[in-house]
Amino acid sequence: MAKVAFDEKPRIQEAEIASIQWTNSWDSTGSADKPLPSAPQATGLQSYFVYVKATLRSLGLNVFVYVLQHYFGIDLNEIPKKAFHRDRLLAILRSMVHILPFTIALGEVIINWRGYYIGANIDGLNYMQFAAKLHEMAMQSSLAVIVFCYVRHVLFSGDALPIGALLSGLQLTQISYLWSMELWGIASSKIPLLRRLGVMTMIIIAVLLASTVGPSSAILLIPNLNHWPAGSTHIWLNATASEMWPSRLDGSMVPSSCSQAANVSSICPASEWHSISDYLSLANGIIPAAFLGPYTVTPFWVQLTGKGSLRQLIIQHHIYDNETAPFDQGAAQATTQHAAVADALSATSSLWDIALQHSNSSFFDQRDAVQSIVADNFQPYTLASCGADIIEGETDDRPVAFPIPPGSSLDMLKDADVTTDTMLPMYAIEYAGFTRSEILQTPGQKSEYRVRWVELPEDPFNGSSIGAVILQPTANETQGVLLCNVAAGWGSSSMNMSKSPAASGTGLASSNVYDPDSTLPQRDDYSRRIADSVISFELPMFPQRKINISSGWAEYLNPLIPNLNRTVFDALMSVKLTDHEDATSANIILAGLVANGLARTGFESQLQGEIRTAFNPTLNASIPDGDHWFNGRRDMFTVDPQASKDWVKLRVDSSVEGYGFGLEGLAPKLTVAVLLIYCVLVVGHVCYAAISGVSSTSWDSITEMVALAVNSSPTIQLRNTCAGITQMGVFQLPIRVLTSKDAGGEDEDHLELIFGAVDGTVAKKCRIQENRDYGTMHSCSGATCGYDSPTSLCRSRRLGCDQMG
Repeated sequence: MAKVAFDEKPRIQEAEIASIQWTNSWDSTGSADKPLPSAPQATGLQSYFVYVKATLRSLGLNVFVYVLQHYFGIDLNEIPKKAFHRDRLLAILRSMVHILPFTIALGEVIINWRGYYIGANIDGLNYMQFAAKLHEMAMQSSLAVIVFCYVRHVLFSGDALPIGALLSGLQLTQISYLWSMELWGIASSKIPLLRRLGVMTMIIIAVLLASTVGPSSAILLIPNLNHWPAGSTHIWLNATASEMWPSRLDGSMVPSSCSQAANVSSICPASEWHSISDYLSLANGIIPAAFLGPYTVTPFWVQLTGKGSLRQLIIQHHIYDNETAPFDQGAAQATTQHAAVADALSATSSLWDIALQHSNSSFFDQRDAVQSIVADNFQPYTLASCGADIIEGETDDRPVAFPIPPGSSLDMLKDADVTTDTMLPMYAIEYAGFTRSEILQTPGQKSEYRVRWVELPEDPFNGSSIGAVILQPTANETQGVLLCNVAAGWGSSSMNMSKSPAASGTGLASSNVYDPDSTLPQRDDYSRRIADSVISFELPMFPQRKINISSGWAEYLNPLIPNLNRTVFDALMSVKLTDHEDATSANIILAGLVANGLARTGFESQLQGEIRTAFNPTLNASIPDGDHWFNGRRDMFTVDPQASKDWVKLRVDSSVEGYGFGLEGLAPKLTVAVLLIYCVLVVGHVCYAAISGVSSTSWDSITEMVALAVNSSPTIQLRNTCAGITQMGVFQLPIRVLTSKDAGGEDEDHLELIFGAVDGTVAKKCRIQENRDYGTMHSCSGATCGYDSPTSLCRSRRLGCDQMG
C-alpha cells in the first residue's frame, strides 16, 4: 500500500478549511477549531427510546423513528452513536425482524407436514399469491440481517474482509451474485482460508435461499386440490383366501344350473356375458366406417354389475408391437375387479357416507370421496392368443399345434419344442393329446362357432391355463379352426370406489392395474415390449398367482342360450369386430369371458362383523361412529377372533377430494427442506444474539456505507476506480473498519475504512469497542491509531485529487 510520510503534510489553506462544512447536533457554526463533543447522556424517555428505536429499525420502520422523535421533541440532528451494543434485550429486540417470516415459514412446514384438509372450495385463493410474495420479501430481509450480522461480527473483531463482502447482504436477491466479481474476489482473496470459506459459505447459502424461499413459500402456502386421508378400517369377508382366489378351478365349484344361459345367475361364470357383446358393438360403432380407415377404436372398459357394486371389465387387444415376432400381435388381455371384494367395498363406502352425514367433520365439504383397498387384494388377469389353421377332412393326420403360452418368458419355455413349421402366424408348440379328426367330432352345428376346451399340460405349455379349439362355421369338408391358448392369474391390484357428495347408492369400482413400463423390469432375453397397455401380463413376475383351469369349469363359460338355440360364444362372434380376422375377436371374447368368470369365485361371501356405533341425540338413535373412523383410530367392524382367523381381511382407506395442505409429491418435500434450512439459520442467529448480547444496525444500507466511505481516508489502492471497477484485484483487497483519533487528536472516536494489510497487533488495538459512541470528525493532523494515514488525501474529494494521479 502506497503511504505518504507524515512529515510531508501539506498546509491546508484557511479558505479550503472554510469550504468544508461540518454540522453536528451541538455546534452548527461550521467551526473546525472546537473539539467535537460526545453524545449526551440518555436519561428518562431517551433511555427507553433506544429500545423503541432498535425495534422499529429492525422491522424496517425507520420513518416512524423520525415521527416519534419529532413528536416527543427529541433532537433530530445526527449524534455520535454506538457501532455495536452488548445488551441482551437490545439484541433480542433487533432480532424481531425474524419473527413474522420465521413463524409463517415454520407454520407452513408444520401444517403441510401434518396435513390439513380445508374443503371442496376455498375463497381468496388468488390472494395467497400476494401473501406468498410478501412472505418472500420478509424472509429475504431476514436473510440480509443474518448476513450483515456475520459481516459485522468479522469487522468488529478487527479482522479483514474482501471489499466485495461489505454489501453482500443487499445483493442476496440477485442470483447473478454467485458468478459476480465480488464473490470470486472473495474466493481468490488473501485473507485466511477458514474465514474466506466461512464468508463464502454464508453468502452462497443466503443467495440460494433468497432465490428459493419465495417459490417454496408459495407452494406450501397455497392450498392444493388433491385427495386427503379421511379414515381407515379393516373389513372381513367370510371366505378363505383359497376360496376367494383359488389356484385351480373345476366344474364342481359351479352349480349345474349354470349350464344354460337362461338360468345363469350372478354366481355363474358366464353371468353378464352380454357385456362383451356391448364391447364389440361399441368398437364397431364408435367411429363411422367412412372415417375409420385402417384403424380400430375400442372402448377402454364396459360395466359389470355385482350384488351391490358396479365394476369395470377392461379389455385390450393388439398389445404387442411389431418387434415381438414370437407372440401374437392380435393377442387380447382383460381384467376386472373381484365381485365379492367390490361388493364389500361398496357396502363400506355407504356406511362411511352415513357416518359422515351425521358428524361435524370437515370432510363433509368435499368434491369426491374415494374408498380404496391397496394391499392384499387380487383380481384376475387373462391373456388370449389364437391362430388360424385348417383341417382338410377326416384323413388329415398332421399334428395339432397351439400358440406358445402368451405372457410367458422364453426362459419358461426353454425345454419346449417351439416351432414355426405350422400354419399359425406365431411360434407354436405341438400337442399330441388328440388328432385333427377328433376335433371334427366337437358337438354343435357346423353353421355355428363351436368351442372345444383343452387342458394343456404344464410341460411343455408352461404358463398356460386352458386351451381352446374354435371351429368356424363351414359348409365344406375343409374345416377352418382357431387354435387358442389362454393364460390367467391372480394379480395384486388396488381397488377404488368413488362417489360424489350428491350421489347416492353404490359407486363404480375401478383398479390401479400395474404399468409394465414402470413397475416390472425389462427382459432382454427376447426384447419383448408391451405397447400402450395399462394391463401387465409378464410371467413369472405378474400376475403373481398362476391359475389352472379345468375343461369342466371352462364349459360353464359357454352355456347354451335356449331361446336362441345357440351358445354364448357363437352369439358373441355374431357381433365380432368388422374388417378383422376371426382370431382378433376370438382373442377378445376368450380373454373377457375367462376374466369375468374368475372374478365371480367366492361370490357368496359377504362383509362380516358388528359396526361400532355412537348415540346421536338428534336422531335419538345409534349411528356408525364416524369420529373414530375418520381419524383412523380403530376398526369400524368388530369380529370374533376365532371365527375370523381364516377369513379374508382387507384394509379400506378413505380419502376425500378438496383443498388442503400436505406433502404429496416431490416439490413440497423439497420446499420443506428449503424452509427448514432458513429456519435453522434464523434460530442460530437469534441464539447468538440472545447469548452474546451483541447486536448492531450499522452499515446495513448503501447510504450508510457511502457515509462511512466518505468519512474515511482515500487510498492509492483505489486509483482509477472513481468511474467504475473492472478488475478482480480491487475486489480482492482486504478491508477493515478501525478506529482513529478524532479531530481534536485525542480520543479514538472516529471510524473509517482501512484498505490493505494492517499489523495484527494494531488491528486488535484499533478494533471497534462495544457500547462506545463514535461519530467525531476524522483527524488530518497526524498518525491515527498506529497505521499511516495519507493526510494529504484525507478531506474533501476536491482536495488532493491531483496528488492521487
